[in-house]
Amino acid sequence: MEEMTHWSFRGQYLRDRMNLMNEKHKKIIDKSVEIFAEKGYHATSVQEITEKCGIAKGSFYNYFKSKEELLVSIFKYYYGALTDSLLDIELDDSLSSKEKFLMQIIVQIEHVTGNTNLIRMMMQEQMVHISKELDRFLHYIHEEGLVWFKRKIVELYPEIPTNFLPDCTIMLDALFKGYIGILFRNRHSFEVERLPIFILNRMDSIIKGLHKTDDPLLKEFPLIECSIQKVSPKEEINSIIRQVLEVGKHKEEGLETSKNIEALKAIQEEFSKVRPNGIILEGLLLFLEKNEKRNTMCSKLIILMKDYLTKN
Repeated sequence: MEEMTHWSFRGQYLRDRMNLMNEKHKKIIDKSVEIFAEKGYHATSVQEITEKCGIAKGSFYNYFKSKEELLVSIFKYYYGALTDSLLDIELDDSLSSKEKFLMQIIVQIEHVTGNTNLIRMMMQEQMVHISKELDRFLHYIHEEGLVWFKRKIVELYPEIPTNFLPDCTIMLDALFKGYIGILFRNRHSFEVERLPIFILNRMDSIIKGLHKTDDPLLKEFPLIECSIQKVSPKEEINSIIRQVLEVGKHKEEGLETSKNIEALKAIQEEFSKVRPNGIILEGLLLFLEKNEKRNTMCSKLIILMKDYLTKN
């Protein structure tokens, strides 16, 4: 079977997020996290999971093909919840870029400190090489994190030379993950409420210090397949629209209403032109923003279109 690329895997993940999880599906995930946190993933059998959930073993396999697939679904579920929260903040136009960044750091801290069973589960054993799909998803999370940090740096420090973006992205990623890693092990290690502004102040110092540096250390982003250097905004927007329209063939509500489909196709058509009309795109963007049934893919599309219109 052909190895799934970052972008095809990304599309599959976003399509999965558009499919609503029913109560039994969610119950299996919640109870599984509890027992994995207590006993560890490898020491837990499907039989123990079904007993904890109060369901027949056959019912488990109606939702998950295997315990490995369940584990991937657990990570997708929690990562999706975090992503939705971050996107809600990103789309709040009443907030400045700095306020958004600080609030989003707070949300990520709350995600770590609030989901104690998930953290206990991850601390029980290494979550690598359990399955190829899980490895791909963890790699996907890492790349998406770099994309997010890069975007934050560009928003917060628009004057930064582009050749320093790789270094700054890696440094911000390391700062955040370093302190979050400490919270994994001991949530009382430091005053958590100080972390967002502490990280921002450190980045201010780093950015200021770069002006005294002759040459960046990283000439490009270190991940060979890293999406932040391979895909243009127009390509990414068109990729998401194609994914939404593909899923829309099988749905009857939300983004898949006839008016929304027309709006998405209109965006596609405009971006197919050598010089897309900004006024037309702004009107279509406004239509998407007013959609009360907006989901993760739509929120991501709105952010990318805003970025594009700001820079063009």
